[in-house]
Amino acid sequence: FFFFKNFSSWLYTLEQMKGSDSTVLTEDSVKMAAHFCLPYLASLGIQSLVQQGATQGKTAHKLMDALKDTDILHWKHSLSELIEMSLAQTTSIWRMYGKSTMALQQAQLLLNMSSLEPVNFGVQQNNTEAFAVALCHLAELHAEQGLYGSVSELIQHLKEQFPPHTQHAKLWMLCDLKIQFEQHMNEGKYHLADSLVTAISALNKTEGLYRKAQVLKALKRSTAASNILQQLQVHCEKMKSIEMTIRVLLSTAELHWESSGFSTTLPLLLQALALARQHHLQSLASESILHLAFTQLMLGVPEQALNVLHEAIEPILAHGAVIDKGRAMLLAARCQMAVAGIGTHRREQTDVCTALLAVKTLTEAAGNFSTLNCKERLRDVHYLQAQLHHFLGQTQERNKCAMLFRLLDQELQSPAPLISMRL
Repeated sequence: FFFFKNFSSWLYTLEQMKGSDSTVLTEDSVKMAAHFCLPYLASLGIQSLVQQGATQGKTAHKLMDALKDTDILHWKHSLSELIEMSLAQTTSIWRMYGKSTMALQQAQLLLNMSSLEPVNFGVQQNNTEAFAVALCHLAELHAEQGLYGSVSELIQHLKEQFPPHTQHAKLWMLCDLKIQFEQHMNEGKYHLADSLVTAISALNKTEGLYRKAQVLKALKRSTAASNILQQLQVHCEKMKSIEMTIRVLLSTAELHWESSGFSTTLPLLLQALALARQHHLQSLASESILHLAFTQLMLGVPEQALNVLHEAIEPILAHGAVIDKGRAMLLAARCQMAVAGIGTHRREQTDVCTALLAVKTLTEAAGNFSTLNCKERLRDVHYLQAQLHHFLGQTQERNKCAMLFRLLDQELQSPAPLISMRL
């Protein structure tokens, strides 16, 4: 027991360390646990190594192979708690790598496994950290698809299973706040989103700062947003937080767009894309490509922007959030319109074909934004649709889209931002 207690403390200490030294020491610890026939501690060590590998840019298949070996160990020794931890960790890894379909499958597998366990009357079931993590991932995945009714049910179940002030309550509290924040931002309710920042910061200071910068940027307070992003970048580089570093680079690039400094964003975006690819973060790599394509469109090379965008479209449609699908479709339509020569006097057959393709693309974008009630972005879509139908000589469709634009413009009671200034 003394060895077990000291070994557990040692593993915890290693998890707090950064860099290659902790990896080597953890590997030695796993060998020691295996030598003394301690499968539980050996498994904990391997899971710690997998967690370190994920943050160090290891490929998914290597991490999954390592977890597969631990799963054999778990089933052999009937270590049900570690089976749950392994599934929760696998869910988190797939989420980090931007594979939402795989994450959803792993989370559901964990929940199904838990539901099959015999219930001991008087003992609360499914109140482990792994179960909370899986439910939080499910809530976020449903929120990304605009299924807020299902999200409410999941959060309510988490509240009942993990009441406030209990050990794992902070997991769902932060999850719930982040989902509400994103919903308010999508709907253009920036002041409501801002009201959640303090609570988010109390649970996770870095997440809170990032979201404060997002709100300030949306409210056109660019200087204040820039100051926060600079603080965040220094902090992330110090803590080696790759995901947040990439998000900060992308947000900083968006601030440059507002001052029409499109060419100055290229080094930032290329750095973000390189980091995302180096660490196999597909979702962030796709987001970086979207930003690059938008920048190229603004620099007057829509054909090149469209070629770049095609690389990101497939993973976004397969694994992306509804808002990202809508943004990608809207950007593709804008590139298609530019290639078709909308706004110029060219009327070649190929231009008309490309314009007709843009009509279909904008319809898809409108469907995505409608799902999330993104009225500001829907207004942008209807404006472009009216412009496109006018170019094609489709008067009835043009008038309908112009009317939809006007209705939304009156409802929003805020001046429509320049479409060219945001992705």
